[in-house]
Amino acid sequence: MKIVLKFSIKLMMLIGTLITFTGCQEEDANFKIYEYPEFSVTDFSPVTARPTQELTINGSNFGTLKPAVTVYFNGIAVPQANIVSVVDDKIIVTVPDNTQSTGQITVKVWKYTKPLLSSDFTFITGGQVTSVSPLLGLEGDLVTIVGKNFGTVKNDIKVAFGGVYGEVISVTDTQIQAKIPVGGITGTMNVYVGLQKIDAGFFLVDAEKITGTIIGTPGSWNNNANATIAAAFDGNTSTFVDGAAGTTYYLGYDFGATVKAKLKAVRFYPRATFASRMLNAKIYGTNDPTKVGTNGGTLLATISVLPLYAWNQLVISDTSTSYRYIYYFNDTAGNGNNVAEIEFYGKKE
Repeated sequence: MKIVLKFSIKLMMLIGTLITFTGCQEEDANFKIYEYPEFSVTDFSPVTARPTQELTINGSNFGTLKPAVTVYFNGIAVPQANIVSVVDDKIIVTVPDNTQSTGQITVKVWKYTKPLLSSDFTFITGGQVTSVSPLLGLEGDLVTIVGKNFGTVKNDIKVAFGGVYGEVISVTDTQIQAKIPVGGITGTMNVYVGLQKIDAGFFLVDAEKITGTIIGTPGSWNNNANATIAAAFDGNTSTFVDGAAGTTYYLGYDFGATVKAKLKAVRFYPRATFASRMLNAKIYGTNDPTKVGTNGGTLLATISVLPLYAWNQLVISDTSTSYRYIYYFNDTAGNGNNVAEIEFYGKKE
């Protein structure tokens, strides 16, 4: 009976406290219930656009909080990342890739949802890039971009190499040809179809495949003539180097006594099921013949990520020095070279 009495007293005290607190909320000016104002939409522009193009919605009482805003194209919500900015009288949004057809745009701000009052938005099917050939080249070389929905108006097309625009030579609805510009930068190639921006992938500017006299650790495991260093340069990803027993392995090129090369990138393909054996291998350059095949050269790159069973690429950050010797070096004992293919890209001098 005493236990019940104590509980009752505590319960009464708690109820009294809650009543008192609630009363404070109603009387204290610091506690307010906010009712978000209903917004209005006046218009939007442009009324015709491609994917990635910015669209501006004008109106009032949008607020300034992007997460409170949702924009729908034909009932499909735009990802939050596509909402560029929100101010009280303007919303800027990029047309999403998943837009399929002409139709209505709807805006939701907090609990209110409204369709745009002007005419329906007209969607133009965006351009698509399916291939770029080649994926590297020297200034002035011609690059062919294949895809669809490019249109046929040359002035609508731009091609940028790391942000530097190249000259557009020809345009059809399925193919663009452009020249690599002077001063182009290695990095992302972007194709612009009107105001649509397309990421066309990585492009290596001012570089070509460079070769020389093959150098490297001689022999092979079990004296297999098909698994020597020559297998890494035969253009066949099914063949591979399987180095002889030893503690270090290397392979690369000697460009000759009168020729040097600046290395800009390396492409390589690991031996099937043995990609881990290329992990932590390094790329060196040197002009000292006594350092060839050792870790005494200038370190240009390291394979720091487990390679894919496909073509992998390393971009060289320091391209200021030219070398007579460029080589892949592996000092992991017992693993052999185990390289299916390796290619060096840069510029001979």
